[in-house]
Amino acid sequence: MNQNLTIPVTSLFPTFSDVLLAENPLAIIKKITGGIRPSRTRVEINDKLAKVIFKLSDEGTSDLLSGDTFCIVEKRSKKFGEITTAYKILNAAGYQVLRPFIMFDRFVLAVCISEWIKGNRYTTVAIIYRALTGKIGRSDAKPSVTQRKAIIESLEILMSRIVDYGAEEICQIMGYNNGNPFVGKAPLLPAAYINFSADSGDNDTLIFFTDEPPLLKMAQIKKQLVSYDAILLDMTGQNTPMNIASKNYTMLRIQEIILHKQLTSTITFYDVFKKLRIENAHVEIKRRIREYMIAFFEHLKSKNVVKSFEVVKHGNTFYGIKFPRPKKS
Repeated sequence: MNQNLTIPVTSLFPTFSDVLLAENPLAIIKKITGGIRPSRTRVEINDKLAKVIFKLSDEGTSDLLSGDTFCIVEKRSKKFGEITTAYKILNAAGYQVLRPFIMFDRFVLAVCISEWIKGNRYTTVAIIYRALTGKIGRSDAKPSVTQRKAIIESLEILMSRIVDYGAEEICQIMGYNNGNPFVGKAPLLPAAYINFSADSGDNDTLIFFTDEPPLLKMAQIKKQLVSYDAILLDMTGQNTPMNIASKNYTMLRIQEIILHKQLTSTITFYDVFKKLRIENAHVEIKRRIREYMIAFFEHLKSKNVVKSFEVVKHGNTFYGIKFPRPKKS
């Protein structure tokens, strides 16, 4: 099969199985990776279900993985009361990890979704790292061992956690999906991956997207997507997994504030600490994240994303960062 090392006639894109069965898989991998043109636009799913899933507590995650069904309240109305969506989350067979999702997982998924929307059906760990840090298209930007490990761990949990939801009420009442009930059941990231050694001698991982992510389908139907230029994430300083998560979350909050006038144009440090699951961490850890956020705002100011900002304190306690509401571009 595939003796000429060309794209199989059965598919426009070589599949995971095509590569595994090929006589010279590295030749196919080289052709695939050489043809990837990474997305410069970050697209974030920003509907209620996605928000809830990535901030589930340890207890909530445990209950779901044990088979419980949860409901989110999509909207409240005088006429219909609470409009809910039921969902389950289960580990795939053989996957034993019990930890809840973290913000880093959310942004790895967002990068993969951004690639899918652009039409890419493959990506690599190096490309994901560059997208998370704003270093789009820079072949010299390579993930460290720690960064690579964090990305792989996120890919594995996203590929191995199945979300099962039914959005009947919200579609019927609000008219989403032409009023037709919409359900989804699939891994949060339908994908497979294979490790390989690049020509440079560096190890990398090729990820094959096998289907559209189920949370993307929901967000598209509800038109709840946020997008921005991912290069804006490129700033000086260490790109630890925690720093990456903090600036990606800060950027998402800024984009939400731009879109929704009812939101106060202040990002509180406690909210960031809570979303990063470090609200109970040592004061030094929180200090480093706070200083990194301030440096990120300085960076965004230099890029004209925000005109100015103010670090707000309540007494001796750092409260948050306040800034004039940016205009929609």
